[in-house]
Amino acid sequence: MPLTVRLAGYNVDADLLRETVEFLRALDRDVAARISRMEPTEIPALVTSFLARITDSIDLEAFTPETLSAAYARISRDPKPVSELRRVARHAVARARKSNDNIIFGFGHASVAEHACFNIDVLGLSRLAAEELQLHRLVSFTEKSQRYITLSADFVIPPELADTPWEARLRSTIPAFFADYEEAFTLLMEKYREQAPGGNASELETRAKEDARYLLPLCCATQMGITMNARSIEYIVRDFSDHPLAEVRELGIRIREAVAAVAPSLIKYTTRGSYPRANRRKLTGNPEKDGTSEIHAAPSVRLIDRTPDGEELVLRALGFAVGMPNEIRNSSQVWHEVFKGIQPHDGVFREFELSHMTFECEMSASCFAQLKRHRMMTILSRPYRSEDGVIRPPSFTGDRLTRLFDRRIGKSRELAAALADESPLMGTYLLTNANVRRAMIHLNARELYHIAQLRCDLHAQWEIRMLADQIMELARREWPNLLALAVGAHEFEEAYRKRYSDS
Repeated sequence: MPLTVRLAGYNVDADLLRETVEFLRALDRDVAARISRMEPTEIPALVTSFLARITDSIDLEAFTPETLSAAYARISRDPKPVSELRRVARHAVARARKSNDNIIFGFGHASVAEHACFNIDVLGLSRLAAEELQLHRLVSFTEKSQRYITLSADFVIPPELADTPWEARLRSTIPAFFADYEEAFTLLMEKYREQAPGGNASELETRAKEDARYLLPLCCATQMGITMNARSIEYIVRDFSDHPLAEVRELGIRIREAVAAVAPSLIKYTTRGSYPRANRRKLTGNPEKDGTSEIHAAPSVRLIDRTPDGEELVLRALGFAVGMPNEIRNSSQVWHEVFKGIQPHDGVFREFELSHMTFECEMSASCFAQLKRHRMMTILSRPYRSEDGVIRPPSFTGDRLTRLFDRRIGKSRELAAALADESPLMGTYLLTNANVRRAMIHLNARELYHIAQLRCDLHAQWEIRMLADQIMELARREWPNLLALAVGAHEFEEAYRKRYSDS
């Protein structure tokens, strides 16, 4: 499927919706009452009259989130009740749009655009391009899962290669990735059935799919449902406007077009100059050759920095917040009181955000796809390189699965290298989900709790759980009190019981 971007929904003034529904219901009752008494020849005239009533009563142009942005922008300067401000805005859409342009772009109050929210369908996007979108923080997305869905040979040919000899070559060679994926899935299902006779069929299928997907290429197509506000949309469209990948540039254009049709006053600055990408290119020398192209059995983590005295800083902040900045001292009794009564799904204190850690991580593309969903932390990732190696799932043991994995990875690298010789950026599309991605992550102690609860849990996929376990092991060495209950959701009650068994 070609790249498709559709506007799926957006927020509209609730009073407008209510008034419209009430009008249409009344109209429906009127039509039903009158049409039963009419001759057939009289019906066309009735339809014409009712259409005229609809046109006179419903302003279709008012079905836009722009009126909400304009009304809320007036709250700070107009004493009228906000319900009245909304009524005025939806009965004067042209004026509301002019107000938005003046306030958002003239005065620079860009937060006004955040009141307009949009739901967008994206189909036919490669997993490689999807990563660029999902690295933006203030976007909500739900993506087609390679863990739960059995995939067919649906892939993206980079626009740069359209109508070139490479297009035909890729169309004939990429289906082999999916054939190997299907074979791996079959072999893994056989293996898991032998290991767990009578096991839950759905759970066994999930395990087989989540490991077979390591053979899929990054050009594999995906689809997403996205929710974001107008301010975030403008930022993303501007960020994509000079992206080196044509697929990402096209995604930005399609998103802008989808939203501009209903909210032209909220998105204006959609292109930018040379900054920052040109600056980054000038900083790039010869890439380091520290990759080994090795096959790794697990992800790896290295702690490179942390807030000095992180536990003391959090306690100082708690003391400040309660008005006793000099009386809270680092002791077991203090930490006992900090966590007492906490429930499995409670968030820890905001003061935990003051202490940070920075890690360097190596993981597969499949694992990175899950890590990047933690958008509140800082994620800095390197481009994919075949020389950084691959992660082989532990399930790929035995002659048939090992040979299958090694053959697919070898062919992937060979094809990617040949394409990269002609078009350096394009070769990445042909690397697999097994390929290592190197990333630096910077996060606070509160986010560490969130990662532990979600990714150290028994239900987490094996590689992201191994990565999270390594992160938490390193973090707890530094802050044993602060992170005492930063555990997987399945471990929380037991960890809490042990800590408070004597209370």
